[in-house]
Amino acid sequence: MPGKYFQLQRYVGRLRRLPAAFAKPITGYEAEALTELVYQKTLAFNRITELDLGMGSERLLLALSIALGERAPGEPARVLDFGGACGVHYKIATLFFPDVEFRWAIVETPAVLQKSRSLGTASLKFYEDIASAKLWLGNVDLLNSNSALQYVEDPLRTTRQLLGLTPKVVLWERLMLSNGATHADQQRKMLFDHGPGVTPPGFKNRRVWHDITRLSRADFLAAHEPQYTLRCKAEDDGHFSTYLFSQRKG
Repeated sequence: MPGKYFQLQRYVGRLRRLPAAFAKPITGYEAEALTELVYQKTLAFNRITELDLGMGSERLLLALSIALGERAPGEPARVLDFGGACGVHYKIATLFFPDVEFRWAIVETPAVLQKSRSLGTASLKFYEDIASAKLWLGNVDLLNSNSALQYVEDPLRTTRQLLGLTPKVVLWERLMLSNGATHADQQRKMLFDHGPGVTPPGFKNRRVWHDITRLSRADFLAAHEPQYTLRCKAEDDGHFSTYLFSQRKG
């Protein structure tokens, strides 16, 4: 039964990945190779209509459904997408809610902004800071943040700042929290793991190291009290957490 213990295709695949494993790693979201990959993946995603379940697309659709029910009749759905990259979450929303008028503001790093500004429309805008995004949006029906909070300098302060906008619905996706005290850590991934969908040709896979801050789970949850009710939560093998909140009634 040699096939049970030795699988030739898997072995060859590992050998092919070795050069990427030993190449100099990319560090930080300002790296050109990383932003270019996410940008190109987003362009490709514009031309397909499939969900990327690895990035929590189905939970985004659930949060949007709740937020659409909370908005005032005749008003656009106003979304602040903190760390929304080049707009893939907006594309998912418009694919599945084609009749909804959106006003969607993405807050991102300067490198991502420079790359993605050309994708902006009357309904989709990119901003470098939360205050500018809020000024354009007015009210916030949905605060969406997917795998972003752990990369900011002070996650608790950012959490409080975003909740201070009083969004009606809040979706935190792919959080990296601490079950103890808040502490610094490092995340190690491969380049091709970033961005939605299949990697387009022309890119070389490399290691990517991110400095992150794991916010205390207790402090994170306390920041939502007493304004918000937890609607659902999910854990992914103990590495990532998802939380969906809505404003308390009355």
